[in-house]
Amino acid sequence: MFKKILNEILLSHKPSKGIYKLLETGQINEIIPELLKLKGFEQKTPYHDKDVLEHTMAVVDSIEPRLTLRMAALLHDISKPDCFTVDEKGRGHFYGHHIRSAEESEKILKRLGYDDDFISDVYILIKYHYIKDISSSIKEKGINKFIKSVGEHRIDDMLKLVVADMMGKPDNAGNMEVVDKLKELIKQYKQ
Repeated sequence: MFKKILNEILLSHKPSKGIYKLLETGQINEIIPELLKLKGFEQKTPYHDKDVLEHTMAVVDSIEPRLTLRMAALLHDISKPDCFTVDEKGRGHFYGHHIRSAEESEKILKRLGYDDDFISDVYILIKYHYIKDISSSIKEKGINKFIKSVGEHRIDDMLKLVVADMMGKPDNAGNMEVVDKLKELIKQYKQ
């Protein structure tokens, strides 16, 4: 039942409305209580002008309305509060949040009764959504190994999540250059 409600919300025109309604009514506690830790969690970084929940809702609303993409968008930063540190300048960091969020999303989706293929796709999209990690991974391993890690059939969806994530931030020009270079490398790989 909860899975069906969540799916309907995620596939709606503006999923954030449904998610905020679940938060207001307390029904989120029955479905994904982990979202509560995102509400009001300030990121203390110039790369974000929203709290983690507001950013997440912007990403969910902006991505293509397919369940895998919307679910990955909903859970892509689910573990950010668990990875939060502040440096000596007062700036927030979330080291390894993409890996922890992938792991936590796997547990959430199993609990909700999603099938293994769906869980695997969402897990991989979240694990590889962090643009800085993508850049270093490609430099370290090369484009061929990176594409094999993600899975060629998931590359386009991974890029969609990366772009949606960046659209939920105030200044993304530098990262968009990295995405454009990545798209070019993938295009060359596919030829």
